[in-house]
Amino acid sequence: MPGTSRREHILHRITIGTAALLLLGSGVATATAADGGGGFDRNLNPNAAPSTRPAAGPAMNAVAAASRPVSGKNPSAGPGKKDTAGVWQVTTPRVKLSNTVTNADGSTANLTFEVWTADSSGNAKTQVKISDNQYGVLVSDFVKSGSTASVTVGAGRLKPNVDYVFHTSAYAKDSGLYETSWSPWARFRVTMPVDLTLPNPDASAQNPDQSAQPYTDTMAPPSPWKTTAGPSRDRSVAPGTFGTRCTTSSDGVKVCGKAEPYDGRNFTLHRGTAAQSSLVSGCDPANPRAGLWTTRFEECSSFTMAWEASLNDVPVGTVKALVVNERQLDPKSGNITERINVTDVDVPATIPAFTLDAPKIDCEPSGNCGVQNVSGWTGAAAWVPGDHHSVTADASYLWGPDLTGPNTTKPQVMKLGVAVALQGNPKIPGQTVQTTPAVFMDVAGGDLENGGASDQIRCDNTKIINKVPTIGCVFHSYVSTYTFNAAKYPQASSHAWLIQHKLANHPGSKADSKPLYFLPDGDISGNRTVICPTGWAAANGDTSALNGTTDKELNCDEFAFNATYNSGGMPSLAGGLNPVSSGDACVQTLANKQDGIVHLFNIDGLVPTWKEVCGRSAISGNDNSGSMAGFAAFNANQRLLDRDPYWLNTNMRAACAADSTTVKCTMTANNQ
Repeated sequence: MPGTSRREHILHRITIGTAALLLLGSGVATATAADGGGGFDRNLNPNAAPSTRPAAGPAMNAVAAASRPVSGKNPSAGPGKKDTAGVWQVTTPRVKLSNTVTNADGSTANLTFEVWTADSSGNAKTQVKISDNQYGVLVSDFVKSGSTASVTVGAGRLKPNVDYVFHTSAYAKDSGLYETSWSPWARFRVTMPVDLTLPNPDASAQNPDQSAQPYTDTMAPPSPWKTTAGPSRDRSVAPGTFGTRCTTSSDGVKVCGKAEPYDGRNFTLHRGTAAQSSLVSGCDPANPRAGLWTTRFEECSSFTMAWEASLNDVPVGTVKALVVNERQLDPKSGNITERINVTDVDVPATIPAFTLDAPKIDCEPSGNCGVQNVSGWTGAAAWVPGDHHSVTADASYLWGPDLTGPNTTKPQVMKLGVAVALQGNPKIPGQTVQTTPAVFMDVAGGDLENGGASDQIRCDNTKIINKVPTIGCVFHSYVSTYTFNAAKYPQASSHAWLIQHKLANHPGSKADSKPLYFLPDGDISGNRTVICPTGWAAANGDTSALNGTTDKELNCDEFAFNATYNSGGMPSLAGGLNPVSSGDACVQTLANKQDGIVHLFNIDGLVPTWKEVCGRSAISGNDNSGSMAGFAAFNANQRLLDRDPYWLNTNMRAACAADSTTVKCTMTANNQ
């Protein structure tokens, strides 16, 4: 039939064959809903002769010189391999079924493929509808005698993790003769390399509070982009330490003041009581943490201070103190407040008394950062041996983008350096003592860009989320965390979990110290076009993943996000960290519902190597958009600027099978 498609040709032969059977009174049952509906005449007898169900064409009587075709003895299913039990392990729901066919007279023949579910012993149980024709079977093209005939079962016809068997029967094109029996059964099972079983979505699950960022002593990892060190960096002072400052009086008294971070071991606590409550929520001056702890807007850091006194180069004694420093920034202004807690002073018996002057604070750059106020000590700033009481002092300073205050029309981003000096005055009877500062600071050598410590402050007056410019300050080395509502949007959360855990670049993983880097500008839509071209989700996804009547269409979910430098679509010349030429190079998955449960599977035939650097998944549109709905507010609240790092908490945990060849996991939302 010139111009007639193969499918039309097969359906035409099916119709002819059915009519012939009816005329011959073959007794074939009429389809019912119980048989599968849609005109499906389910086979109830796996051993029924092939000619009783003539899907390949009309059965005819034997003719002279014609021979019956014969199926091969070793049918196969793929793509995949046969395991030690003889079961084909197929890695895609689009299963290719194959067998050889021969005909002694040399004429061409085809094969009818019939699939059944199987019991634990591999025996056929129930026929599976693998096509929409009357018999629910697939018929191959005609092939030469001795060749292999194949069909492909479409996606959705077969379910993962179910045991199936299939057999074939041959049909000769010229003679119209059927094979008198079926081929041997071949057993197979669809085992997906990626199979995440997702929890049912909880529409009432509350969105995480993105402003509730925890205190941490883990700051941002080194930048992935090469930077040039500033020439003015004072490299005589090692990072995390501060220089010793000494003064000598005319009568030979020398006092050296020094400071270093408190590490929990380099000071003996006497458990002095703080003079007043703490300034920031995560700080307890009476029970200080070791080292530096911050959020995006609050800091709690501890230092050991020492003033070593000597007379004519003979040591007299050393006064020691523990200082807990608190800073609070304002995300909506340039106001910075600070509280200095001297929580514990230890004066040796060789020094009768010790006093502190009011702290001196320097804020750089001097034209943009000005100290507004420094209070005196709350409590008596004088100690004698055995006295360990605490005192505090408050300070405030202000950043403005230019000398006249926050009125400039040109946006500025600026790092600040702050130094706090404590003048220590040990009393030595009959001697003159010069005051000597012990200084702790977050910048060394005046190089704000390259000399900053991890608690350096950054202020800006840029636009955040297309709003008017606002002034605000952050501890820019603190890495904020965006948290998914995994209970409400399990598809997006599970996809991000898969990519974050399985790929070597672990995008957004705090545990692996692999942050995402924010991209506020640039060709974000271009990034998405590379990874998620128009129509990709519709062509590769399954609408069973849609959730409810408001979920209108499938989306392509890209991870890492297109608004990051981690995006596979971000070119290297623009700073991209994982550039690919096409989303075809990513791990490719889809959400698919099986027996009422949504799974995340690898897309048919695409087995991840786990050497990929990106992922794309065809998932629910509501999940894709809803999972990121809170990001704009998160961005504004945390004042993310270009290339700022942040973590992604997928809010998912997984219970995974031990099989190293597959990623088969049951997912649970942490906020369920």
